Amino acid sequence: MTCIVAYDIEDDKIRGRLSRFLEKKGIRLQKSVFAIEIERHVFSRLTKKIEAIVGPQGKVAIFRLCQGCQRNAIKIDVEEPSFFVF
Repeated sequence: MTCIVAYDIEDDKIRGRLSRFLEKKGIRLQKSVFAIEIERHVFSRLTKKIEAIVGPQGKVAIFRLCQGCQRNAIKIDVEEPSFFVF
């Protein structure tokens, strides 16, 4: 399963911790947006770890992409040919 994680965190320390964690799990799409490929049974552990890092200090959105969403996604930038979401 592919999920997209986007965040808005003002605290530099917390934002840095979350960014480093997400870089180990997936690839960065933009400054505060990551694509992560995980197994369905691991999804709740991922969200709990993100909650533990962020706490009440910021906003995080996690979107699970179904196969249809992935097939219908449109990629405009051609610099990253191995990008797995598209």
